[in-house]
Amino acid sequence: MMLTAVVPVALAATVLAAFLGRLDTALFFVGLPALLALVVGMVPGEDGAGQLFQALTVALLLVSAFLHEGALCVLIVSPLVYGVAFAIHGLVEATRRGRHGQGPHTRHALGGILVLVALEGVVPGLRINPVQEVHADRLVASDCSDFTDALARGPQFEPEKDRGLLLRLAQYPTPTAAQGTGLEVGDTWDLAMPMGSISTEVRAAESESIVFDVTADDARTTRWVSIQEGRLSWEQTADGCRADVRITFERDLDPAFWFAPVSSLFMNARAEAFLAGLD
Repeated sequence: MMLTAVVPVALAATVLAAFLGRLDTALFFVGLPALLALVVGMVPGEDGAGQLFQALTVALLLVSAFLHEGALCVLIVSPLVYGVAFAIHGLVEATRRGRHGQGPHTRHALGGILVLVALEGVVPGLRINPVQEVHADRLVASDCSDFTDALARGPQFEPEKDRGLLLRLAQYPTPTAAQGTGLEVGDTWDLAMPMGSISTEVRAAESESIVFDVTADDARTTRWVSIQEGRLSWEQTADGCRADVRITFERDLDPAFWFAPVSSLFMNARAEAFLAGLD
């Protein structure tokens, strides 16, 4: 009985969110599990928490299959989904006990907070720090003249060698090849991705730094982040030529308290993989 009530609600809510273009907002990642928890709370049963866990797990797997997300994506988002759902479940249980005078103001405050969080990304302008920046640095050569010569020829990516453990486990897409016209202002570079590509243009260039703007991006990673620009700089040190890359991107998923650190973690690993292709 529980699954026959929850699964149609989950699928219908997913289709509606997709139709409204809200699959990347907190309405989906917070509002949907809250709705499922309320549905479970209305269905009679002996063990509401156990039923909620089962229903959420089935709904999460079905929705992930519908959205063609991988197992790691499900794993990353599941603590948020379970956390919100069980918080709502606790509020429902507390409301029932509240008839005997147990803390209505606290429940109302928690409920109000969850409503506000669920609106992040839905209401225009209601996003918390959507533009983020990550950076990585690495010794790329013994002498910077060798590095600039290699840079002019273009990065040589070896995905199996350059990608760290996190990216390999997650199968997170990173560039596989690069083709470009040079390193002067106005020159363009195309980065081939496992699915799609990223096109860039040199916006500024100095003796020890270069700035790229992203002019087109149809890679699969746009489901999670939209890269805006990349800044590459290098300097000669006693240990060798040290390069630093800074990537500015817009996070495409809300709420920020959950997806901001996750996005930074993966984009930082992506920046390190990019530098590994330059040494």
